[in-house]
Amino acid sequence: MATAMIQIPFQEELLQQIDRFVERKVVPSREDLIRTATEMYVLRKWNWQNLFSYGEQLALNNNLLEDDVKNEIKAYRRSK
Repeated sequence: MATAMIQIPFQEELLQQIDRFVERKVVPSREDLIRTATEMYVLRKWNWQNLFSYGEQLALNNNLLEDDVKNEIKAYRRSK
């Protein structure tokens, strides 16, 4: 996979927190922490977006409105 170098300014306090993780050997390097955190953030956003798209498509296919979903949730909770 091709890589590219970028420069991002960070607040000094955040860099100090990152450096503490590196010093304690929680992560091997600043680069590794920032890369991993970015990958996790992107994956989480992508998963949430897919989930919302799936829900919207289900609602469209089944002619559901927001109130229909709320009522189903209430009915489910009452049954427990």
